[in-house]
Amino acid sequence: MKTFSIVVTSILLAKFLYNPITINSWETLLLLGSGFTFFYVSGMGYTLVSFVKRYEEKEWNKIFKSCFLLFFVLGCISSVCIVLSGLFIKSMTFKLSELVLFSVYMTGTVSSTVNEYIYFLNKSFRYLILWGIFNLFVFIVAVCLPLILGFDLIYSLAALALFGLIKTLFSLRLIQNSFSLKNLHFVKPLLIFNLPVIISLLFGSGAVYFANFVIKQTVDVNAFNVFRYGSREFPIFIVLANSFSIVLGGITATKYNISNYWLEIRKSHERLLNQLFPLGCLFMLISPIVFEYVFTEAFVPAYHVFNVLLLTLVARCVFPQSLLMGLNKTKYFMLASLVEFLSGIILVLFLTPKYGIIGASWGITIAYFIEKTALIIACYKEKIAFHKSLNIQWFMIYSTILTLCYIYVEYLY
Repeated sequence: MKTFSIVVTSILLAKFLYNPITINSWETLLLLGSGFTFFYVSGMGYTLVSFVKRYEEKEWNKIFKSCFLLFFVLGCISSVCIVLSGLFIKSMTFKLSELVLFSVYMTGTVSSTVNEYIYFLNKSFRYLILWGIFNLFVFIVAVCLPLILGFDLIYSLAALALFGLIKTLFSLRLIQNSFSLKNLHFVKPLLIFNLPVIISLLFGSGAVYFANFVIKQTVDVNAFNVFRYGSREFPIFIVLANSFSIVLGGITATKYNISNYWLEIRKSHERLLNQLFPLGCLFMLISPIVFEYVFTEAFVPAYHVFNVLLLTLVARCVFPQSLLMGLNKTKYFMLASLVEFLSGIILVLFLTPKYGIIGASWGITIAYFIEKTALIIACYKEKIAFHKSLNIQWFMIYSTILTLCYIYVEYLY
């Protein structure tokens, strides 16, 4: 739902705003916000379920308190980085008030991430869904309504800042009781457990954000908007793959030595393939039409970026990281992500000047495959039979079909 809200906001702004400068400013703020927070929010998210399940249930609330504090402190640090970047990077022309309001929203959003894991681990699924609906609706209204009514971006950012404060207060209520040093003794174990994954994501996915910043500095407003819209994946691809990865990490942590573990994983993997690849192939084939009619003609070139990045679905549907994470073999994350980061930087810097935003897209995609290959090698080094986690036959069939769809749309359509 959080990811979907970003897509809906993009559609509404493209359809009703008709102002590429404001869209560019909003997309730049999103880039700053995600660029300075993604690595620890995702890093904690990937490992928190596995970490919590290592302790008795009576300890869980103490862990959640420590997690909230970490998120809040890191969110404040990210906010400082957002403000400084917005003020001093030449291609950005934000007012201090705009950056401060957006930073308040980001801090509240980051710190309230713990709510999702509280609901999930306590099996309060109805409240988890309601929390998602609340975030979805308020975010879309706060961003789009002032802009569509003709107000400046500052009014949208003020609404978002208020939203961030509300989420922070709600999180404090949810984790209950006041803070004390006794209740925060999980801060250090959380950092130690999560740091390898956080660093690996910083280097790994950092190549994506690096590419965005390179493009921001080298292309005009319209080309940057096209790249941002094209690189915005369909939410269900991210949600299903990431959710499967998180759950697989938890299952591996608790059931790895059970006799039917591999059979259970393969069946789940087959279900995931059946959910993602047919939809991925369909979107690959209709992407030119989607970008023309869902957005506007100005964003039609974005389908080329979308299709290149959609090929990462092949790598996204293998989960060596979850097996390693569940077995606490997190040291390999840093090495694999460093390889992805360096290869991504080299490829983006080399391909972008020659091929523009399409070159940057290929640089990101190739680097992503390199990282997954490194993690698979790590699995076998630790004697983890990675191939047993896959339904290999269906995986190869679907991957081939997706590749053929790409060739058809890009070269024969």
